Amino acid sequence: MKISVRELAEALGAEAVGDLDLQVTGPAEPAAATAEHLALAMQPAYAEALGEGSARVAILWDGADWQALGLEAAIFVPRPRYALAGVNGIFGLAPEVDSGIHPTAVIAEDAEIGEGVAIGPFVVIGRGAKIGPNARILSHSSIAEGAIIGANALLYNGVRIGARVVIGDDFICHSNAAIGNDGFSFVSPEPGVVEEARAEMQVREGHRDTEYVRINSLGTVVIGDRVEIGAGATLDRGTIADTVIGDGTKLDNMVHIGHNVRVGRNCLLCGQVGIAGSSTIGDGSVLAGQVGVADHVTVGENVVAAGQTGITSNIPSNRMVMGNPAVKMDTQVDMYKALRRLPRLAKRVEVLEARLSKSDTDD
Repeated sequence: MKISVRELAEALGAEAVGDLDLQVTGPAEPAAATAEHLALAMQPAYAEALGEGSARVAILWDGADWQALGLEAAIFVPRPRYALAGVNGIFGLAPEVDSGIHPTAVIAEDAEIGEGVAIGPFVVIGRGAKIGPNARILSHSSIAEGAIIGANALLYNGVRIGARVVIGDDFICHSNAAIGNDGFSFVSPEPGVVEEARAEMQVREGHRDTEYVRINSLGTVVIGDRVEIGAGATLDRGTIADTVIGDGTKLDNMVHIGHNVRVGRNCLLCGQVGIAGSSTIGDGSVLAGQVGVADHVTVGENVVAAGQTGITSNIPSNRMVMGNPAVKMDTQVDMYKALRRLPRLAKRVEVLEARLSKSDTDD
């Protein structure tokens, strides 16, 4: 596609200068940009790279001297990363799925399919399912009985939506995610090794093992509007109450949400985050990669957890945490600094012990 500088600036709500009729075919890094590209030089650090490419148009930082950079036109943005979302949205490539229903799709007779829906090859839609208007469902996806999906959904290849799952509007789900799995809930007839370990902080010798019995999950998963689920993510349905994901929340690839978990609005859960059953994540919280949350824990609103943080107890709102077990980030940094000083401290103690020993000998 081609778009003029004027049209692009209007779409981004940004200021543009120079020849606004120039057209670009897509974005590129400054050094690799050709005369038809829009160079993304949104920070001063990219100024030198602009000279290595041949771009005539660039998105620049506020206050940049676009003419001194050899450009014929420029767009100025105050918040570069936000502008990048707009640019990539304009030039984004939609997944290929033909309109209508592919002849290989298997759809229950009583399923309700909205207007403008595109359903790809080998899709299976179960009894009583409801698919909202303008949904796009790519090949080999399955939607089980009684599931409800809102308007404008995009399901990539191989997505699995379980029975009775309820999903809002503008949902995006990437390949091989599974939503509505049975929860990992098991119990033994007598108190088991886990209960003993929790109560006594140890496991007695000779503890008799026992077979576990499944607790079936009777709840489902309820997902709000504008939620995005990454590839390979798994969301378990609730045991009795539902597992809930709030409006605007985004889950990265390989995230696991356990049964009965409640995740608030506008949260970011990065790759390989795992949240154990019956925990709650407050609105606006961000869990970086490989963060683990123990069961029955409450994480407050606007909490930021650094990568690989282990959250084993409740976290108040508006706090940044780090480490395992999680503590405030500045505390964790002090702990790490103290840990690095331990070898030197040990040597000083060794020297002092040697002096004291020599003193005792002299006496």
